[in-house]
Amino acid sequence: MSVKATRIIISLILAAAFIVFMFFLTSGFFSTASEKVLPGVEVMDVKLGGLNRAEGTDRLLELEKNLRGTRVTLRFEDRSWQLLLNETGFELNEEAIMDAALSAGRHGSLYQRWRERRMFNKTGISLLPAIEFDRDRLERRVKELCADIIVEPRDARFSINRNETVSIIPGENGVDVDFELLEKDLAAVLAGSLNPEVTLVTVTRAPSRTTAFLESMNVKGLLGSYTTKFDPAKTSRTYNISVAAQAFDEMLILPGHKVSFNNVVGPRSSEAGYKNAPVIVNNEFVDGLGGGVCQVSTTLYNAILLANLDIVGRTCHSLPVSYVPIGRDATVVYDTVDLTFRNNTDSSLYLKTYVTGGQLTIKIYGNTAYKRDVTINTWITEEIEPQIIYETDPNLPLGEEVVKQEGSKGFKTAAERIVKNNGVVEKKESIPSSYYSPVNKVIAVGSMEQDLPQIAPSTPVPGTVSPVTPPTENPGGPSGPELDGQPAGAVTDDGSGFSTGGITGSSANINTGLPLPGSNYYAPDGNEAGERGRPGLEGTAGQGRGLPVPEIAPHTLPGA
Repeated sequence: MSVKATRIIISLILAAAFIVFMFFLTSGFFSTASEKVLPGVEVMDVKLGGLNRAEGTDRLLELEKNLRGTRVTLRFEDRSWQLLLNETGFELNEEAIMDAALSAGRHGSLYQRWRERRMFNKTGISLLPAIEFDRDRLERRVKELCADIIVEPRDARFSINRNETVSIIPGENGVDVDFELLEKDLAAVLAGSLNPEVTLVTVTRAPSRTTAFLESMNVKGLLGSYTTKFDPAKTSRTYNISVAAQAFDEMLILPGHKVSFNNVVGPRSSEAGYKNAPVIVNNEFVDGLGGGVCQVSTTLYNAILLANLDIVGRTCHSLPVSYVPIGRDATVVYDTVDLTFRNNTDSSLYLKTYVTGGQLTIKIYGNTAYKRDVTINTWITEEIEPQIIYETDPNLPLGEEVVKQEGSKGFKTAAERIVKNNGVVEKKESIPSSYYSPVNKVIAVGSMEQDLPQIAPSTPVPGTVSPVTPPTENPGGPSGPELDGQPAGAVTDDGSGFSTGGITGSSANINTGLPLPGSNYYAPDGNEAGERGRPGLEGTAGQGRGLPVPEIAPHTLPGA
């Protein structure tokens, strides 16, 4: 073959290649996904061919709007229900659909693309829509419609017997719709049917707390309990006690686990259900959220002690409280002051709380192999005399004194726990001591000058001398009433609902079993977390008004 002929053949081949290239180029085979959808592509009968992304998205949004009113028939055996898509959180994923549409016919070799393009032109292609549902809304609506075929599982639970032993009520399986399968079936029928219909499939749901799980907890009986009293007539404070106590009801504590009161109860806020009850702010009674919560922490603290559990952290009030013996209270302030303890047994613990008839009771159950006889002793180690503060009062006559605030002694206390097993002492240990601040006595002293009446001098008769009376001394000087201590019969309220007035004798009790010799001994409480007290004292854990300390020997307080 001559050189000329070869050149002609090469020229023809190049020309043909150029023509083929231009054909593919102009037909869109080399177009990118950012351009237009190839002809023949559609989704749910909506034609997307020739549209760019924005135009195709608008078409799909219109389709989604129309589909929201579609009703799907749900069937189960001989029953049926109508499900409106708008009630399921139905949505088209327009972005995913347009990605698929713009990519159609643009994958593979040139030959594969050419074949797909020919198919699109002849028969078209229908892409599966990307359909999404809000699972929570779908489940909620289907459960409302099909309530007669759905059975909620029932958790196994502990039952407390009259003799404080524990038995288990077995759990029960439930019946539920297979919602994962339902979502797939709904998407499939919507893509291919004008009258969509889905047959429901049910599955068995096990309870979250099974019988076997509770059996493994090895909870057999009561380890320790404690009860405190309050005034149910104080409705807001009573309500707050109930809310905080409910947080611990039926609580399970695994072996070795540490429990934080503040973590369990959470913030004392209106959102959490707490109400306003008297609290002390800047030495004044004002309404504040959470008054009464410290009675729950105190009751729990004593139940923990009597169950022989480990105390990790505890803080006393700044003043004694009336609903427990001195030295056995526990204050809490959210995110600041906490009560923490640990399950130091090798079995789980189960808590029950009861708020009824003006009493709060917390009981701790566990493996009775750890049951012990526990005695708690507390005693006063030091009395702290209050100071007397004099304040000038310009509204009182000069020299007159008025007691603005009665003072009371503060004290330090020590405490111990004695643990016995079958009458034999296993352990004798110190438990957290307490410091209660004294309350200063405040006396106002008058500084107001009194104006003397102006008397005009008499004019003596000429030639006479007016008699002169010598002055008489007043050795005592001006004086006024002075209050020394709280008068007999005075009543003090600490917010717990119990008051005392004019206490005398050596065996008076203030709802605590604490012998109170002498007079004027009372234990109100107050703290930032909502306890009550009289103003005038600032302490590390709260504010309030305390009681003068009786002169008594160390004594043993009841353990429960």
